[in-house]
Amino acid sequence: MLGPGTWEPWFLLLVATLSIVIANQHHQFDNHSVHLHERTTTRKPRNDSYFQDEPSLKLPPIRIPHLRHHHVTHWGPYFENVKNEDVSTGGVRHVAVHLGTTAMLDCRVAMLSDKTVMWMRRNGERVSLLTVAKNTYSSDLRYSLYFQYPNNWRLAISSVRREDHGLYVCQVNTHPPRMLTTNVTILAPEIRILDEAGHEVADRYYKTGSGVELACIVRSSWRTIGNLVPTWLKNGAKIPDHVKIYHVNGSAEKLVTRIYIESAAKSDSGEYTCSFDQHSTSLVHLHVLNGEKQAAVHHDQWNSGRTERPNRKTITVFLAILLSDLLAVIQK
Repeated sequence: MLGPGTWEPWFLLLVATLSIVIANQHHQFDNHSVHLHERTTTRKPRNDSYFQDEPSLKLPPIRIPHLRHHHVTHWGPYFENVKNEDVSTGGVRHVAVHLGTTAMLDCRVAMLSDKTVMWMRRNGERVSLLTVAKNTYSSDLRYSLYFQYPNNWRLAISSVRREDHGLYVCQVNTHPPRMLTTNVTILAPEIRILDEAGHEVADRYYKTGSGVELACIVRSSWRTIGNLVPTWLKNGAKIPDHVKIYHVNGSAEKLVTRIYIESAAKSDSGEYTCSFDQHSTSLVHLHVLNGEKQAAVHHDQWNSGRTERPNRKTITVFLAILLSDLLAVIQK
């Protein structure tokens, strides 16, 4: 056990030892900090071979989403076709419609926003309002509006007639208004009535007891023509039973229907009409006359579809009379 005066040397020795240990630890920490700083601040010199040795990183190509053209250049409503192409400056569109069918006129309006679509019909200087939005304003019930999602404002014309041809305008109420014009052409069957000689006739003369044969020729580009047949009427009523009707096999674009009267009587005179699908009609006036001479005159004049030319003798007599009158005037 240490005495009262012997602990001071030991205490001093302990303090000196701790000081040495702490100094050594501080020196090692400083050296580690210096090495760490050199590692973080030192840059390896650029060497092309160094980059070539490392494997290249292949990135997938950047895909840019497809942007619609009108998102870039259009700031308001415009017209487009079925391929979403701008047709606002495409001029007049042409649509052909078969007679008696339903016409559907397309009007695709992109970026309509709060604007309104209307249909009008232009006939010369006259303009008729047909529809506004989905409402119909025409007194003709054949007109209606069918909206086809997403942007097609279709004008429907049911039971198309010949007089429905012309210009139809789809308009958007912008400022100034934007318009798309459609020219409608009606495809109607061609109907002709021919006589026995194959001449087209509107009036036909026969003498009593003669045989009568007329043919109704229907030509059309409508492929469903084979499902229909022409209809004959006399004075708007059914053909009499003694008048025979023959349907001749034609083609997909041609139909032939004939009527035959074995011995014509005066009662067979009248207006004979040939109609096709209740939309196209042609007519002929049939005249049955008594007396061979009168019938022969009309037969010579009308049967061949030609008028008789004056002969040379008639011309000579006419010129002689004209010359005689001229001399009489001069002598006066």
